[in-house]
Amino acid sequence: MVSEVILIRSKIKEYSKEEGVLNKFHKALDRAGIKDIIDEGNIVAVKIHIGDLKGGGYRYIKPVFVRRLVDKIRDVGGEPFVTDTWGLRHILAGIKNGFNYTTLNAPVIPANGIRENYFVSVKLERYFRLREVQVAGNIYDAEVLINFAHAKGHPSSAYGGALKNIAMGCTSYKTRGLIHALEKEDKTGERFQEAMIDVVAGVLENKRNKALHINYIMDVSENCDCAPWSNNPLIPDIGIAISRDPVALDTATLDLINEAPPIPYSIADEKELPPGSNKFKIIHGKDPYIQVYKAEEAGLGETKYKIIEL
Repeated sequence: MVSEVILIRSKIKEYSKEEGVLNKFHKALDRAGIKDIIDEGNIVAVKIHIGDLKGGGYRYIKPVFVRRLVDKIRDVGGEPFVTDTWGLRHILAGIKNGFNYTTLNAPVIPANGIRENYFVSVKLERYFRLREVQVAGNIYDAEVLINFAHAKGHPSSAYGGALKNIAMGCTSYKTRGLIHALEKEDKTGERFQEAMIDVVAGVLENKRNKALHINYIMDVSENCDCAPWSNNPLIPDIGIAISRDPVALDTATLDLINEAPPIPYSIADEKELPPGSNKFKIIHGKDPYIQVYKAEEAGLGETKYKIIEL
């Protein structure tokens, strides 16, 4: 089976309102099947990363894109809320970073409660590292999950996109701690990525046919959005990719990033990473494709994909 990945290029073909990536976003969401996963009155969790706690980073998803997504959810009958982990302190940081009701037209609430103590334990029949994962309570309770991730690098998993946005952002501090503890056991990042996939399986267990995944492939840098700094992007902006299949989405995103040329004055330029190179593996010393192959093995999707450009 080949999964569809809908792609909107940030580079426009002509100077017109219709060609802009923001205005194509609505069409892409329709093409990806947003109406098929949201029934009238469904509560919809929009999982994003709302930036670091210290206010030093700035290369995260621009709030205007989240607003467009929220408006689309309301158009098709859903009741959205925007969410991220780390309790109330992260929500307060997110407000400073521009993520609030005024900018998003939706409430912003912590995924696992103000003190990070609201979660639901899910036991897995098939797993790599974690037999039981603690799913963030507000994510678990929502009828629909829209996973809006910023594609970028990460020192622990080499890459963070749709799968990592769920794995490290839709769980408890205890489960995150178990995943991070695996870094000490394995410098290749394989165990870390395997544990990530266990969490994704737990989070999506009650979201079958009720989840949509989006990668924001712009401002792609080598570090996580939680870092209290930002660096020059590695590559030119690509756009936004959407799929019902998170495995196909992350595989396609990695391929697109690797095919892109480096931007001058970036780490990719400094390391002379040409189109076709496995950029995050070279930068972080870990293979980012481990996570997509492990996710495919876990039955979460397919690494084979077909890109449909709008």
